[in-house]
Amino acid sequence: MNRLGKLSILFLMLSFSFYACEKEVEERLPKDMPKITLEKLCLTETKSGKRLWTLSAARAGVYDEIIKVDEVEVRFYDEEESEFSVLNAPRGELNTKTHNIFVEDSVVVFTDDSTKLYTQSLFWLNDSAKILSDAYVKIIKGDGTVIEGRGLRTDPRLSRIEIIGDTKGASPIELPDIRK
Repeated sequence: MNRLGKLSILFLMLSFSFYACEKEVEERLPKDMPKITLEKLCLTETKSGKRLWTLSAARAGVYDEIIKVDEVEVRFYDEEESEFSVLNAPRGELNTKTHNIFVEDSVVVFTDDSTKLYTQSLFWLNDSAKILSDAYVKIIKGDGTVIEGRGLRTDPRLSRIEIIGDTKGASPIELPDIRK
């Protein structure tokens, strides 16, 4: 056999051994490893060139249709692109197709009118611009009103709040006596 033939056979043997090694490494890697890992991620959702919300995270792992984020912050903007609400959570997930966001573990939302929402998990439904939760929620309004319950449907401004399950609350507002 000539030298070219021997080199060809050697090359084929090495190719097969590299392929076998690659398959072995793939099989040993955990299936839940991200395709890409990012530090200091910032994504902006826009409509007609106007900023609707930004998602910032200290770390992110990119999977097929999901981006898992740590130390996540979502800022919501109005039609004039003024920030009116901020969501903070230790971790979450962004669906890259729907742009829906799920966050969990000590979630807090602050609005520009001093309303605060506390819960363990919530879901941002992007196409309808709604915040949803099936967990216990506590809302403290700027005037001192406290609303608690299980399950929530609201806008990111926390101005239209619907508690889905059992509800309790207290308000510092005194109602006038209508009998006088």
